[in-house]
Amino acid sequence: MLINKLKLSVTNNFLLKTGSSYVLVDTGYEWELGAFTKQLKQLHVQPSEISHLILTHHHDDHAGLVDYIVKLNPSVRVVASLKAREPLAAGKHIHPNGGSYVNRRVNFLLSLKAMTDRRWTHTFPPYKVRPCDLLTETTTPLSQLGIELSGRIVPTPGHSMDSISVVLDNGDSFVGDAAAKFLQFAGTKYCVVYLEDLEQYYASWKTLLENGARRIHPGHGASFDSVKLLENIYRNKSRDLIRIV
Repeated sequence: MLINKLKLSVTNNFLLKTGSSYVLVDTGYEWELGAFTKQLKQLHVQPSEISHLILTHHHDDHAGLVDYIVKLNPSVRVVASLKAREPLAAGKHIHPNGGSYVNRRVNFLLSLKAMTDRRWTHTFPPYKVRPCDLLTETTTPLSQLGIELSGRIVPTPGHSMDSISVVLDNGDSFVGDAAAKFLQFAGTKYCVVYLEDLEQYYASWKTLLENGARRIHPGHGASFDSVKLLENIYRNKSRDLIRIV
């Protein structure tokens, strides 16, 4: 299987070749449409060739372009968690129970970003799920979704309530923000910077490993071997989280 990584400003999106079509995992920010379409052209891929768009969760850096992509290719089928329906329609991050930054250094860095980047609003063009789209609640074989790949969609909450991952039978795993190799110097320890529930997040690492994840392709940072999950599980502590609303 051919894996193409579309690298936008901070988010990795993945284009997977599936026979006569492609599956896209995540989209990037709304304002990255030009960069997104440019990279598709460089790969000689037309939007009409994308049969499925899998959203690992509803955040603006992962779902910011979903409405545009559907307009470019109305036949594409959006795959997401059932829990993503409401936040996608709202076009904003929804965290009913709040969340936390993983530590003080991350809190400092992202506080600076919030002050200096006016585009960082946690909003995106709303998207109303259509009857042809596919919403999942539990582990679901890709074949049941009409995707010509051997693997499954696995719920991996902890970063957000609606987080899902794609785990292929060969071990390649596209996890969105269920793990990351990002801001390592700030002590993230392969966690993403923001968490709804740390214990649930680490439980999702176990879920990935139990489902055969061997190569982790995160939404942020370089791909890495799943042994890093085993080496870093439980290294971040609840006492170090910085609670935010």
